[in-house]
Amino acid sequence: MPTVTARAPKFKVTVTLSPDVVHQLDAILSSPEAGSRSRLVEEALRQWLHDHARRELERQIEQYYRSLSKDERKEDRQWSRLAARSAGRLWDK
Repeated sequence: MPTVTARAPKFKVTVTLSPDVVHQLDAILSSPEAGSRSRLVEEALRQWLHDHARRELERQIEQYYRSLSKDERKEDRQWSRLAARSAGRLWDK
């Protein structure tokens, strides 16, 4: 198991960016806590990947609920009401 000090190997990836994007990155990098271009791009990509995964999960959930029959939707509403009442009782204590 890796320790906190152990670093995973990184891969070098080359990208071509528009000058305006590079200028914006460099403007952000002018602050002392910003780090490097690589760090900034990696953080931006991590955020984009996280957002992409969240949107994909939301799409799958929507697809699931759209696939339910009328009876299944009714049952789901009943379970939701039951869960809300149970949670309400727990919070009122």
